[in-house]
Amino acid sequence: MQVLGLLDWLIIAVVLVGIVLTGLYLARRGSENVESYFISGRSLPWYIAGTSMLATEFASDTPLWITNLVRQYGIHYVWQYWAILIGAVLAAVYFGRLWRRLSIVTDVEMLEVRYSGRMAGVLRGWSGALMVAFACPLFSAWVTKAMVITSQQTMGLPPEYSLVLTAIVIAAAILLCTLSGLFGVVYTDFFLFFIATIGTVVFAWMSVNAVGGLDAMVTQLQGMEQWQGNSLSILPSIGSGFGQMSVWNAIGYFCILWIVLANSGGARAQRLLACRDTEQASLSMLMFAIIYYGALAWPWIIVALCSLILLPDLGVADQAAAYPQMIVTVLPAGLRGLLVAALMAAFVSTMSTIFNWGSSYVVNDIYKRFVRPQASPRSLLMVARAATVLIGVFGAVISFWAEDIQQLLSIHFVVASAGVVIIALRWLWWRMNAAGELAGVITMWALSALLLFGKVFDGAATAALGLAPGVEFSADPNLLGARMVFVTGTVTLVSVLVALCTAPTDMGLLRQFAHKARPFALFWQPVIRTMTGDYQEIESIGRTLLSWVIGLVAVVSLLFGIGELLLGDAGMGIVWMAIFCVATWWSVRRIREDFIKEQACL
Repeated sequence: MQVLGLLDWLIIAVVLVGIVLTGLYLARRGSENVESYFISGRSLPWYIAGTSMLATEFASDTPLWITNLVRQYGIHYVWQYWAILIGAVLAAVYFGRLWRRLSIVTDVEMLEVRYSGRMAGVLRGWSGALMVAFACPLFSAWVTKAMVITSQQTMGLPPEYSLVLTAIVIAAAILLCTLSGLFGVVYTDFFLFFIATIGTVVFAWMSVNAVGGLDAMVTQLQGMEQWQGNSLSILPSIGSGFGQMSVWNAIGYFCILWIVLANSGGARAQRLLACRDTEQASLSMLMFAIIYYGALAWPWIIVALCSLILLPDLGVADQAAAYPQMIVTVLPAGLRGLLVAALMAAFVSTMSTIFNWGSSYVVNDIYKRFVRPQASPRSLLMVARAATVLIGVFGAVISFWAEDIQQLLSIHFVVASAGVVIIALRWLWWRMNAAGELAGVITMWALSALLLFGKVFDGAATAALGLAPGVEFSADPNLLGARMVFVTGTVTLVSVLVALCTAPTDMGLLRQFAHKARPFALFWQPVIRTMTGDYQEIESIGRTLLSWVIGLVAVVSLLFGIGELLLGDAGMGIVWMAIFCVATWWSVRRIREDFIKEQACL
């Protein structure tokens, strides 16, 4: 079935060619040395870094995932996505600044800045290798999976041709990344994000028109007795009923998963490290939190709601495919091409980030650190480009193997949550050491493999939790939070015990780390007492907690304000928006005050 016309294909071609030309234009500036290739010479302003984070997270899989959640359970289940905003705001007011103060190249490099001895080197190499071999390909896999689904549904292509088209788009991302490094990635992200956002907003508007307007949409949805989300409630619904978020999952999302984003490792750390200073890093993270969690999901949600009216008969396995099917159903020629190009833009921005981020580990934390410490900038760039291609291939293999996007996300949620506490303890507790963290990392991967693939804990969990026959602890979607609690608790316990039973990190290195990063003084007193001069906290615990609350009010008020304006009481929506404006102004002001204090202290 041919669903795209000549104009559509021309729009798609223009976007792809524009991506490659951008890489060529920025090739010289982005390939001067390792710092320019991986962290843009630490020159990014907040709006470029923030937009790049937005473009990276707005992947081609995200609208499909949100559509699946809304169609199956209702808007309230999107808190699986929204819950992480808690950590995004904490990163904006605290952890993001700590990363920037270290002035390193990758988050893994921090391990030898924070820990001492041979064990720290082993931990750095091990962590870098695992990120390259598992995390980066996994991330690229679920994004690739979504791109294949989109191309099949919107272009009428058989599976083999969809794979070819996806490979062409991946090739564009690889060219962008290999030619110009992070410079090309972030500045292309700036434009790709606007293409993607405009496309999805237009799509949502035309979807609403197709069902007769917002009022007609709300009336029809509320009359769907068989759909669990017919109340159109935005608040999370927690319980044991069908369509509700289980208590275990609520614990996992609201108590554990958000800490992953608060720690801000990986690609987010790369953007923060590339900012001009800590003020720009904080503002970029605040911008990301407000737009991504407060506003960006609403166009996807609206399309998902309209799809329930226009495409009511899709099977359970096809719920995610409703989003690309709506493109064909709602949009005319030309606009179809714009929306497909928008999703491709989101795909390219995410993939190019993953490629650049993954290759930074290969170069900075494996090749340069352990293989050729004296390697020339030219040889390092060659290794980076080769690593980019390999990561793309590994991701494609995992994508072919995986059943669906939700399966990959569930694996990621369990593995990512396992080490969140020990990663936070790097900053917050002086006594955490390399031996403790390495023990935690080994436990994390071994435990996750035994739990998710070996299913060795199913029997014990059935007895301990009183599970019904046929309910698997290792796979049941309502027990995802229980799996997260299990691995997080076990890994944290092992790490802390090993750290306490082994020698602490060298005190001289700890003093250097504390002087540079300026963590909270409360759990660093044994180190601070050995430092010459007064130790000045740049952010106190009390001030940080207040800034955190203000930032949360800003994001949540925007989320509820847009929701009320679209689906509920317009007057209440205006009140929420007024609260958002005040809280955002106050957050920005406090960030700038903290930066002025930092300049005086450092």
